[in-house]
Amino acid sequence: MPDRDLSHPIATGMPTYPGDPSVRVSPAATLATDGVRVSHLELGSHTGTHVDAPAHVIPSGRTVDQIDPGQLIGPALVLRATNPRPTEPVVIKELPANLPRIVLLATGWDTHFDSPAALTHPYVSLELAQALWSRGARVLGLDTVSPDRSDNPSHPPKLPVHSFWLGQDGLIVENLVGLVSLPPQVQVVMLPLNLVGGDGAPIRALAR
Repeated sequence: MPDRDLSHPIATGMPTYPGDPSVRVSPAATLATDGVRVSHLELGSHTGTHVDAPAHVIPSGRTVDQIDPGQLIGPALVLRATNPRPTEPVVIKELPANLPRIVLLATGWDTHFDSPAALTHPYVSLELAQALWSRGARVLGLDTVSPDRSDNPSHPPKLPVHSFWLGQDGLIVENLVGLVSLPPQVQVVMLPLNLVGGDGAPIRALAR
């Protein structure tokens, strides 16, 4: 299988999670004026396809620069959701007894990334998250904006799966693209920006 890009492109005005900073890419220097082209980037740490570090919700959790990049490289198992529905729990027909470190949940909801339906995605129940963890998964990747429900944001937010997974020092990767077209077993590379003190960071994710 040729390398497959699993990342949303970053561009001005792209969708962001409610309350997150908007994205703007603008010229800082131009070839005509300065002889070089440089862009000015304005974006949040959870823009597009990104990794959530434990520090996202855990006060003493690891930050992005403390993540071993090797944790986000290696074999991954793609688990396809059975008949995913809006704002309903993700159902996996058969959950193996032993899982690799990286598990990707494919719902197909990435096709709604540019629409309001993005926030009505299927979500991961705490019971499923606990089952995945108990079977060996430590990196949870999804093609939705969150493993938790997003259709009724509250303040502070209710994030049971974030709290469980990141509280165990795991990692969450959100807004992956094209998972439903992958075979069950792939090799992935999902490397974040080395952002000092970062609670999360955009990634370029590849499958091969």
